[in-house]
Amino acid sequence: MKPEKFARIAESLRQYRRAELKEFDGELGDDPVKKLYVDPLPGNAVLTSVLSSNTTFLLGRKGTGKSTIIARAQIELRGRQDSLSVYIDVKSLYDVFSTSSIATLMPLGQEVDAGVLKAHMLRKTFLASVLSELLKEVDDVCERMSLWDRWVGPGRSYQDIKNKISDLRSGLGKAELKDTEIPVLQAITKKYRQRAQSEQGESGSFGAGGSVNPIGPSAQAVASVGDFEKTLDDREIYEDYSEVVLRSFPFAEILNDIRSIIDSCGLKRLVVFFDDFSELGFIDQRLFVDIILAPLNNSSGELVKLKVAGYPGRVYYGKIDSTKVDTIALDFCDLYEDVEVQSMEKSAIDHLQRLLGSRFGAFGEKLDDYFDEKVPLEQHVRLLFEATFNVPRLVGALLHICYLDSISKGVRITGQSIRLAARKYYESTISQYFDRMNRFALEPFENKLDRHNQQALLKCLISQARDVRAAISEGRVGGSYFNGISLAPVSHFFVTTAMAHIFQSLESNFLLSRYKNTRDKDGKAGVVFALYYGLTESERVSWGYPAGREYRNYFVQRCFDYSAVVQNFLAKNRTIKCDSCGTCFPLEQKESIELYKWRCPECRDGVCQIVGLADDFREEVAGLRDDLMLDPIELNILSTLNEEDSAMRAGEIGALIDATHQMVGRRTSKLRDLKLVSKQSSAEDGAMRSRITPEAKSVYFADES
Repeated sequence: MKPEKFARIAESLRQYRRAELKEFDGELGDDPVKKLYVDPLPGNAVLTSVLSSNTTFLLGRKGTGKSTIIARAQIELRGRQDSLSVYIDVKSLYDVFSTSSIATLMPLGQEVDAGVLKAHMLRKTFLASVLSELLKEVDDVCERMSLWDRWVGPGRSYQDIKNKISDLRSGLGKAELKDTEIPVLQAITKKYRQRAQSEQGESGSFGAGGSVNPIGPSAQAVASVGDFEKTLDDREIYEDYSEVVLRSFPFAEILNDIRSIIDSCGLKRLVVFFDDFSELGFIDQRLFVDIILAPLNNSSGELVKLKVAGYPGRVYYGKIDSTKVDTIALDFCDLYEDVEVQSMEKSAIDHLQRLLGSRFGAFGEKLDDYFDEKVPLEQHVRLLFEATFNVPRLVGALLHICYLDSISKGVRITGQSIRLAARKYYESTISQYFDRMNRFALEPFENKLDRHNQQALLKCLISQARDVRAAISEGRVGGSYFNGISLAPVSHFFVTTAMAHIFQSLESNFLLSRYKNTRDKDGKAGVVFALYYGLTESERVSWGYPAGREYRNYFVQRCFDYSAVVQNFLAKNRTIKCDSCGTCFPLEQKESIELYKWRCPECRDGVCQIVGLADDFREEVAGLRDDLMLDPIELNILSTLNEEDSAMRAGEIGALIDATHQMVGRRTSKLRDLKLVSKQSSAEDGAMRSRITPEAKSVYFADES
């Protein structure tokens, strides 16, 4: 047993998103991705699909290995002489866009709101930067492949093309406002002001004595980015806007130059990998697809093929025909879907054992040397699967905790070690997602409200699981089905397919996961979800299902159908509440309460009104301290420094939070100025390292000490 080797293995899995894994060159040699890559399917089926000549969407939650598959595919393509392969990190470009400032713009008069103009120019700058990066990557790849030496194109020299690419990039860098864009910005301004006036009127006219400001928002207010996005929800305005922005970019020239390069160098196609596409907000994602992806895909005459990585449920295809693209889903329930859940699990566990065996072997170690030999290795791998659903980053995180708790002390990993690691990871990392972000994240109220509602939904699910457990133990549900089962597992539940999207945020943060698409006893289609293993350990709820073929339909017993429970939860998002005694009444009583002029039936003194969960939560948010608010990425940096409790390079931090080292470097400098981070050059290698300060620990992490 070599603890230092085990620590490096765990680290390589935790950093799965930073696909190049350059930090491990010294131990693994050149191209560590090629040496470590293990395809999720036998026969490298996923890699083969990505390398096909079709446009491909690769879907999976954070840490599922999308970037590693892309990196492995690029290695393969670079070994060929018939294709150009370029990589665009959309998230990195978007991060720069979201924090960039636009130079002072010339006012366009009252007909174009200053906020609308700024929001437009920010988006146009982002889209231009993507196209500019594409051209830069094409030029760089041509240089590396010495393609200019292979130039045989008639009429146009390679120098003409290089100069043209340089001119196009220069023009894109300016992202100037075109005269053709002004009319649509005027329409957006008009729509924004009408909607703001209407919303102001509605809020001011409720109840007796309500009034509306006759001046409206156009007199003083400036549209925010959120206002701009809400206005683009109007389909007609969005289509006009996206069309005029598309026409402002020189797509015909860009595609013509790409065609010249491919034809004149004897190539077949340009393959463009777009990573972290789903990190964009919905409006920005729509614009990105309609203005960049769709033209590249639809207007290039099969010369350009796209490979796009995104999140499940957060993909917009726009004018790309989704029936003509390959979609590969990497999450367990989609990748290994089968009639029998046992077959699905067997395929997933086989992949995890191959992944771990290959990873340990690459570092010169044997997997079974680190696990309790009194239990078959397959049982440990199964437990790791249940605790992570094969998400490599989660596997690395749990192994890292096992390293701290056991391996560093010369003790092998047991089943209890894995369960404890899952609980620790949940309590120290995943569960903090709600509280810390809502208390300290500098973001729109709507984001906090969504997180608040998701937290309330999760509490509802946990409460229902406890109620079901009690009902089973008392024999109130299931008849004789549960006879002979002690501590019946209640970690899984069933909802109708139409309700599945409600859990998207909880899924993306690994608080629960889709487990299987199935049908209930009445033949109604639905989805089985599983609570995160560490959560069930923390809440002392048994995870899984009983062994034996007689329990193959365990999840669809009627007591696990939460459809009605979730529907009731959603209905409570709006209620009738007394402003005096606080009593709430269901909306069904609206007509009867109206008869008594909204007087409270309970206390007779207060006046009732219709409120949403947002109203109480808005007061809670208003009481937060603005001076402690940080951008979400800055909170993630502090969280990582707090969890690791060591001085870290920007690249090490970025590897764990999906950010570039440049972005982390800029943000840690800001945090240093706020006295939340200290930065100092290392005496060993001269690299700058950051460490969280005691002040930051006391403010942002006091509840975790």
